[in-house]
Amino acid sequence: MAKKDALSAFLSADINVKQGVPIKRLGIDLTVKAIDGKTIARLTEQATHGKTLDEQKFGALVIATACVDLNFGDAKMLEKYEASDAGDCVQKALLAGEIAKLTQAIMEISGFDDINAQIDNAKN
Repeated sequence: MAKKDALSAFLSADINVKQGVPIKRLGIDLTVKAIDGKTIARLTEQATHGKTLDEQKFGALVIATACVDLNFGDAKMLEKYEASDAGDCVQKALLAGEIAKLTQAIMEISGFDDINAQIDNAKN
């Protein structure tokens, strides 16, 4: 089998990568999409206070941005969870493990093999 050249690989690549992530407690899969580096940088900036990255806020913003089939900023969601914005709603509507699972899945399909390495990198 011939090895694909770099140009062909990029020209045939689909950047609209999506994946279903099971949320066992709710009996559903949430579909999440890959996010680009510019979006990651913006979310990192939003979750940074001074020189400290708020990891919980970062994860919530990543989920709110990448979730395809549910808008955590929907008025009904915000009202139900008494949330101020989509990121706050993620933190109130999902359990800690669910947030970690979704964040990891999003980062992996976005090309980051290790979420912890990404968070450490964002801190520096």
